Amino acid sequence: MSRTDSDEIVPYPVLDTHAHIVPPSLLAALEKAPACGFSARRTEKGWVVDVPGMGETRPIGARMNETGPRAGWRAQTGVATQVISPWMDIQSAFLEPPAARDWARTVNDAMAESVAELGGGTTALATVATDDGEQAAADLLEVWKRPEFTGVMLSTDPLTGSAPHEENFEPLWTVAAREEIPVVLHPPTYGPSGELATLGTMGNVHGRLIDNTVAVTELILHGLLDRHPGLKLILVHGGGFLPYQASRLDGGYRTKEAFAGELERDKPSDYLRDFVYDTVALSAPAIRFLTGLVGSDHVVLGSDYPFALGDPRPVHTVLDAGLSESDTEAILRTNAEKIFRRPA
Repeated sequence: MSRTDSDEIVPYPVLDTHAHIVPPSLLAALEKAPACGFSARRTEKGWVVDVPGMGETRPIGARMNETGPRAGWRAQTGVATQVISPWMDIQSAFLEPPAARDWARTVNDAMAESVAELGGGTTALATVATDDGEQAAADLLEVWKRPEFTGVMLSTDPLTGSAPHEENFEPLWTVAAREEIPVVLHPPTYGPSGELATLGTMGNVHGRLIDNTVAVTELILHGLLDRHPGLKLILVHGGGFLPYQASRLDGGYRTKEAFAGELERDKPSDYLRDFVYDTVALSAPAIRFLTGLVGSDHVVLGSDYPFALGDPRPVHTVLDAGLSESDTEAILRTNAEKIFRRPA
């Protein structure tokens, strides 16, 4: 049972599928000794991490790395538990492949420690280095053996190596489909949209959505879902602009302006129901639209905790959508439990 900040009672535990963390054990270790070129230090505004090739991160506040503020937020909003994921700013760096693999293992070890510390059904998304597709597939299989992890988070635009729609990723997609490993696709802080001079300070407002939309569109157009129809792909931020402009993409496919080869289905929008979408920063009307488009079984709750552009009242946003009780429960709990269920 979950209680929201206006004392509305939801008679089942609510699961937040999109919540970030920088494990405190990782910060403490990096403060003592750099690893793979990463180091950390405390400032008046919080921790900062020095990332190879990128410089220092924004300050990491208590909501990101301390258990108390996270527990308080969950109690206030009615979120019972979370699938935690590493912050993209420490997941991405300019590293040579061996160092990238070492760093992924370091992050995964720290994420596992945070799962144990947070308890209460918390699970985590792993990270893997993707420069070498065959090695990435082997690393994914290895980390999937660990019970703390219920999926993997991949950048839509890796700083090094190939893009997810390119051939190098094929071994990883093959393993993820075969093993039914959920893959959460998340845009990086510094994605291709950053080259748009007119975007200005709105990189976090619209840039992340542009990056996600373009990357997922490339996956569809390059036939990923034809080759691997069983993939569990979860799109953050409601899928960017893709669900809401899908007919325009269909038109581009028809005119060959958005085309990489013949698809097995009639048009790109026919693949929208192959994805799962979170509710991060979507309004109640947008959630109603998305549910009507892809079905309530393809939508899961997300908050993007602890970021200001996430949803500070994610359970309320879903409740305000006015969906049926069964559809609401599916979004707040049931779908996530099915998608992120560990194999028996």
